[in-house]
Amino acid sequence: MILTFKIKHDRDFTVQLKQAKQVAEFAVANRDKLSSKNVSHIGLKSVISNQILRKYGGNKKCKNVRRVNLIIPSQGIKLDAENKAIRIPSLDFEFTYQFGKEFSKVNQIEINSKWVFVSVTVSEEEEYQSNHWLGVDRNTTGHCCVAASSDGNVVLKLGRKAQYTHKKYSKHRKYLQRQKRRRALSRLKKR
Repeated sequence: MILTFKIKHDRDFTVQLKQAKQVAEFAVANRDKLSSKNVSHIGLKSVISNQILRKYGGNKKCKNVRRVNLIIPSQGIKLDAENKAIRIPSLDFEFTYQFGKEFSKVNQIEINSKWVFVSVTVSEEEEYQSNHWLGVDRNTTGHCCVAASSDGNVVLKLGRKAQYTHKKYSKHRKYLQRQKRRRALSRLKKR
């Protein structure tokens, strides 16, 4: 299972975010030139520019670019599990984390002007295998619901009186409509 955690940072990434936007605009304009050597003149590190080129160049529906995050793949991330720190050498940036769950791998990191989004792989909990079950039938005649346990000892038939109540008020509303008694009808409206 993949989870994403959000961590606030205090570093200024405006220069790198502007470069990332230029790379994304290039990818949208030139979908046939999706290589980091084509955007090396912009100055963004190739590990980041490759991810942006892949994301925006591969999306045929994308026509213009508004906001672009810095995307760092798992190869560009160094994890220090002992100190609970993650380092990104291409940006010379390091931050600490305190996730509630143990994870096996950091998949990707996205950075915008305020937040760091860390995507990690977490082992899934084993599925609970039950020995007993409860069957519920809501489409029965004469009852609202019939419920039975797996061992067959208990069968509950619930809501027999509901059909009687429904018919009673339905007949009373029809009578009041024929008599044109609107005020009494509005009092019984939702019964």
